[in-house]
Amino acid sequence: MSWSSNTTTLPRAPETRARRWKEPWRQGRIFAAYFAQFVKMRLAYRVDFIIDMIANLVSLTIQLVVITVLFSKVDSLQGWSFEQVLFIYGFSLLPLGLFNLVSVNFYRFSEQYIIEGNFDRVLLRPVNPLAQVMFSSFGMGGLNEIALGSVVMGYAATRLQIGFGVIDSMLLLVFAATAALVYLGVFLGLTSVSFWFEDRMGLSPPVYNIIRFSRYPVTIFHPLIRLLLTFVLPFAWVAFYPSTWFIGGEEFRHIALLTPVVGLVTFSLAYAVWSRGMRRYSSTGS
Repeated sequence: MSWSSNTTTLPRAPETRARRWKEPWRQGRIFAAYFAQFVKMRLAYRVDFIIDMIANLVSLTIQLVVITVLFSKVDSLQGWSFEQVLFIYGFSLLPLGLFNLVSVNFYRFSEQYIIEGNFDRVLLRPVNPLAQVMFSSFGMGGLNEIALGSVVMGYAATRLQIGFGVIDSMLLLVFAATAALVYLGVFLGLTSVSFWFEDRMGLSPPVYNIIRFSRYPVTIFHPLIRLLLTFVLPFAWVAFYPSTWFIGGEEFRHIALLTPVVGLVTFSLAYAVWSRGMRRYSSTGS
């Protein structure tokens, strides 16, 4: 008995650590499979898929035309040139595309997951519930936004004679990714309200319309709007502030470096609300 007891209490730390390192890769493969399956499903109806992508591209092009027409009437906008505003617009599409790619289920979370009871199934799987909600469906129009944003931003950068070195290129990727966290944080927080108030429409659609303000220099707006876009719904951090690192505006350049902090804090606070909401959630029953 003594020998048996000793053998069962031997430490297995190395194996545990190995499993811990392998877990993120396993989860990543699961989410890649989610994406591959979704693409296969959409391509089964290719005409519908192509029409959706074209409609999204047309919408983005119209917004670009509006900016072009605006600057055909004026030389600058509160001191910001056409090329600078064009860069901000192009950059804004990068985090927006990343966000739209994985946020489809945020807008129908209350109805599809809470009211219809599908969140029960999510909780039964050994995968992070939020990740399941985000990666079970994708907004393929986000790829259009990323592609068009890259082209527009590249064109504006050429006109502004901006040279991207290694550091600037790395900062661009970091800014785009963490700016997307701002979007995720804001809309995750709004989505989490569904755990307390079951509303089929939710708060996300009206707030989404405010995103268009992020595509212009925040300095052109009334001080109250600036305050709203900087601290309440921090959409100024998804395009304007990070863009100033590349296009000038010395008074804002150092503020741009706070973009990763704002993104991480916004998402962390929203995730805390989401986690509390999950603890409050009770099954719809049968």
